[in-house]
Amino acid sequence: MKRILIVGSVVLVAGVLLAAWLLLSNLNSLVASAIEQEGSRVAGTSVRVGSVSIDLRAGSGTIRGLRVANPDGFSRGDAFTLGEITLALDTGSLNSSPIVVQRIRVAEPVANYEVDSQARSNFGALQSNVARYNAAAEPAEGEPAKLVIRDLAIEKGSVHADFSAVDPNQQPLHAKLGTVRRRNLGAPSGATPDQISQQVLAAFTGAVVKAVSADQAALQLQRQIGGEAGKAAGGLLRKVLD
Repeated sequence: MKRILIVGSVVLVAGVLLAAWLLLSNLNSLVASAIEQEGSRVAGTSVRVGSVSIDLRAGSGTIRGLRVANPDGFSRGDAFTLGEITLALDTGSLNSSPIVVQRIRVAEPVANYEVDSQARSNFGALQSNVARYNAAAEPAEGEPAKLVIRDLAIEKGSVHADFSAVDPNQQPLHAKLGTVRRRNLGAPSGATPDQISQQVLAAFTGAVVKAVSADQAALQLQRQIGGEAGKAAGGLLRKVLD
């Protein structure tokens, strides 16, 4: 009987170790699939990831090439792409609530702002999709996971805006995206991932709209004045509104 128990214990431990090894060896692909599947449901459009690299021991991770397609009713391109996302976790908080993310950096995002013939924007449609998903989502059983993000920065971005659907004579606009910085999202007691995602999307969308509005205003001023003086005035206005 003792031998049977010993053999059974060894088999059980081996099975647990094998399952853990399989989980860790496939962790990157599992995280990528989770981002694509859940992200697509929340955004109401296709979300794709280029690659994921997670180091649980170091509490760090890198996500590259995240692409969010335009919602229905807009062009077939991407609404925005995120070049590289790096994050650092407080590993001591992984078994507690809230889970603390010390730092998230989003580098070189590219936003493709588009307006349709009814003057609706693709970013507004994405926000509506997220709000609709959250309103229809059923409450999770038990205590939902909660997060706190200590420092979020979205840096070195750019915006391309297309208004041709409402004004065929207007040329596309190209603008730099100012740094988006948020601290202590969800603090002190934590917020659900859905709540955090809404806050981040709202911050990013707000920065995109601000950049497009500033560039439009500067372009109009430049046209009104004309010549080199117009260019100088437009550049000054961009700096003031940035």
